[in-house]
Amino acid sequence: MELSPVALLTFKNTVERILHVPGNYTGGILEMTVVIDGALEQEKVSTYVPELLGSLKRHSEVFRNVRLNVVEWKSDERITTEVRPISIVMCQSFFSEYEKYDTEKHLEKLVAYLKLYHARAKLIILVTDGRYLVECEEEVELAMRPFLDKKLMQIVLDKDGGMDIRYRFRRTV
Repeated sequence: MELSPVALLTFKNTVERILHVPGNYTGGILEMTVVIDGALEQEKVSTYVPELLGSLKRHSEVFRNVRLNVVEWKSDERITTEVRPISIVMCQSFFSEYEKYDTEKHLEKLVAYLKLYHARAKLIILVTDGRYLVECEEEVELAMRPFLDKKLMQIVLDKDGGMDIRYRFRRTV
């Protein structure tokens, strides 16, 4: 499973768009967050996340020295954060203890957590299968403002190995 050159180019362009939003990244050490949905298979996570991070590292000098927060979204009650060097996360062995969690999750809980603990991050990448629930869209929109709305991008991985990149969260049914 490899990402196509077009998918990687779209990913890098979306990242550049986020970083160049007025008032976002102005230089220095970049702080970014990668959120991994616990519903994803270990094989997908250990393949796609290192490939995406590697493409960023090859793309720009900015990504050579990054403060990377790795958030695992296992359930509404279990959201964990680790701070790791990007080179460690790019190794497939980093995901050797990763476990899949098939639980019902709500986006409201995740964005509230991100707003509370990761609002400093200049780039937030949510890698998901898109099977989360949204009970209150107003609550999501409220938590997204003023920081997350312009910093959060979603990478939705489908069963066939395809990837859909979404910027500026919009609910799709």
